[in-house]
Amino acid sequence: MTVVVPRDADLDNAIDRLCVLEDPVRRQAYLTVRGGPRPLSRTEVAEATGLSVRLATFHLEKLVVEGYLEAEYPTEPSGRPGHPAKRYRPSDLELEVTVPPRRYDLIAEILSDAWQGSDAARRGATLDDVAVDYGRRVGARTRPHRGESRFITALRLVGYEPVTVGDDVVLRNCPFHRAAQARPHVVCGINEAFVRGLLEGAGTTERAGVLDRAPGRCCVLVRPSRDDAAAPAPTAARSRTPQRRPPKDTERTR
Repeated sequence: MTVVVPRDADLDNAIDRLCVLEDPVRRQAYLTVRGGPRPLSRTEVAEATGLSVRLATFHLEKLVVEGYLEAEYPTEPSGRPGHPAKRYRPSDLELEVTVPPRRYDLIAEILSDAWQGSDAARRGATLDDVAVDYGRRVGARTRPHRGESRFITALRLVGYEPVTVGDDVVLRNCPFHRAAQARPHVVCGINEAFVRGLLEGAGTTERAGVLDRAPGRCCVLVRPSRDDAAAPAPTAARSRTPQRRPPKDTERTR
């Protein structure tokens, strides 16, 4: 089963990463390496783009720092004196920015794991279990940001856009929006199970996710848990304690 963790970048950070390619010269260098038949040296990139070797190196190293490229030194001898030239190849970085956030990759992996791990008779129960497990691991691996609780940070990084309204946490966005529109009976159940797992993984016991469909937001609403809400206050418990009756006057009954 693939381990899925929330993206470590919020929208601002993701846009900053994309802006690395805003420079047309740097973008040209990146596309040259990406379209190359093999890892390319800085000299080869400079010749292909018309840049000086120094300027090509500057952009290539920036692309390595930002994770777009990886650098390596060939192990086979080149037959030339000196150290072999560093070569650049594309990394496996995948960067998407959608507004509002969408995570169709996440629901695809949940569905794939559930489909492979069960027969048709148990597929519904397995889908619920897989979604809970994914959410549990995401919640456990999330580090709280900006003074938030771990659970709220996990919701935000996955793309739910949580906001507190009274005692509830409203999820203003559904990361699986189009899929939920097409198959709400399936995807809304995945949403509820995934949020339930997030709560468990983040160690949040005072809240629970419930299905509560409404237009303009996710179908899951996070409310105070029933046990927490139903717990009586200590003063109320003492007030219901039965009072002991005073003993009867035994002299009067004689």
